[in-house]
Amino acid sequence: MTTVAVAAGRRAWETLPRLRRWLEEVRPATLLVPAIAIQWLTTLALALTVRHNGWLFYQGGDQLWYYVSSWLLAHGQVPPALVGHGWPALLAPISSLSGPTLVPALPAIVLFDVLVLGPVALLCIYGIAKRIGGKLFAYWAVTLWLTVPFIGIKFTDYLYHQRYTELTLPQGFGLTAMADFPSMVGVLVCVYFALRVLECPDTVEALAAGLAAGVAIAIKPSSSVFLAGLVLGFLYRRRLAGAAYLLTGLAPALVTLALWKYRGFGYLPLFHSEGVAQLALGAHQQLVAFNPLNKYVQFNWHQLNLNLLGIKEHFWSMRVVEWLVIAGLVGLSRRSLTAALVVGGWFAAFVVTKATYQYASVDDASVFRVMMPAYPAFILLLASLVYLFPGRHRARFEAAQPSRPRLHGRRRVALLGAGAAVFALYPLALVAAASPLQGPQPRAYEAFGLLRSVDPTLQLTATVTGPRVHLRWNPAEQAETQVFYRIWRSNAPTGGATCTPVPHGAANCQLVMDDLGAYAGGRFVDKPGRGRWTYRLALAANWLNSPLYGDVFSLGPPVAVRVP
Repeated sequence: MTTVAVAAGRRAWETLPRLRRWLEEVRPATLLVPAIAIQWLTTLALALTVRHNGWLFYQGGDQLWYYVSSWLLAHGQVPPALVGHGWPALLAPISSLSGPTLVPALPAIVLFDVLVLGPVALLCIYGIAKRIGGKLFAYWAVTLWLTVPFIGIKFTDYLYHQRYTELTLPQGFGLTAMADFPSMVGVLVCVYFALRVLECPDTVEALAAGLAAGVAIAIKPSSSVFLAGLVLGFLYRRRLAGAAYLLTGLAPALVTLALWKYRGFGYLPLFHSEGVAQLALGAHQQLVAFNPLNKYVQFNWHQLNLNLLGIKEHFWSMRVVEWLVIAGLVGLSRRSLTAALVVGGWFAAFVVTKATYQYASVDDASVFRVMMPAYPAFILLLASLVYLFPGRHRARFEAAQPSRPRLHGRRRVALLGAGAAVFALYPLALVAAASPLQGPQPRAYEAFGLLRSVDPTLQLTATVTGPRVHLRWNPAEQAETQVFYRIWRSNAPTGGATCTPVPHGAANCQLVMDDLGAYAGGRFVDKPGRGRWTYRLALAANWLNSPLYGDVFSLGPPVAVRVP
């Protein structure tokens, strides 16, 4: 038995040089196309395995801010700008066709994430790794990109299994309407072009890197911290001209974001030191800040310690995770100090700003969602462990002077122009043409900390019989995603709805009503007592299809009755 094993090992060792030559000579598409197919199949397997409700997986809460903002923007209105404009602008064509409720739009959003953005992320991993270490290293990084999320399932204990598989993985594979996944893809595209510029200065690619950075920041402004790694790389390589062109490509997104914030708040939060600034942080959470630094970066080191303790509690070994990151950075430094500065700075910036964030916790898996744009950096650090083995590992753009910049071909310029039109000019035109949301009958209200759209199809009819109020509605035909209904009631003179004007900004439209619970069948009888009462029908859904969970997606128009 031992002789057979030794012989098999010898044959495998002798095969390695031939396999390496084949991998070096084979066309990348020969392996990348199957890799994309594997990514789609594993995503499908995950989608079919974890608990879900049709196309609705666990989200996180902010999906309503993004989608309702998108629907309002498609109708020429800007809501309070608690989220970036990038994802609402990209979703505007979908929301304009799907209507005010998120549920009908979920298939298009999920398919766009999985079928389009997923392959883009994989190709960027390949491209970045190839710039660092060549084709073999790139294939190795792609392999880790495809397998590490599933290896993580075995790395958790049984108490955390459900939170990892049902709360974390669906978001990491783009199965939600949240902005973290598309923002991560924008970061990847930017880093890919930035590394090409660091290796060989090129105006078109520097502008493309800036354009991609603008997309990532527009989708999720807090992702801008990844630029720390690029700053280190550009300073080390002294690519000041490339950095200038990158900022030029970034400028349209920053202008649009500033206009979006001004239209939504009536001021620019970055330069507004008084008043209340609210950030969408989840289902019920709001953050109040009074200076620009605290608005966007809070260093809560106690929270970081709690998150580290949470990883230690629910994962096999915290020391292994720490060693993988530090050793990977050392290995990457042996290969390329430029790449180590870019990737290490990218990952460290997210650890410092996101893992220390007071509302990011391992207990509810929210820390993994906010850290998502740093996932690729973690994978690249893992892949770089191979450079710890003895050998000559210096990258070619570290050892040699860059060659003459390539000529700007018409095709490259045309592609850059098309990208600028879609990802820079289109959002700018959309936001510039929109006006701030105003009352007294707005298309959406903020209720219980989330933005809820008003759907005219959610009609209630009310009949008063003595002390009873009989409510009826037409339940929607059940599709792949199951929904249920809730009844909201108020005896306030305004029906619970108020719209306070904000100078130069969107009105502060709030809806405060009592939730009477979830009901099915299209009928409900209430005994509210004497007086004037206002009712609204609310449509809700969640990944477990349980009335105990889930957010109200849309509200119907008010129905007022008087009970004698």
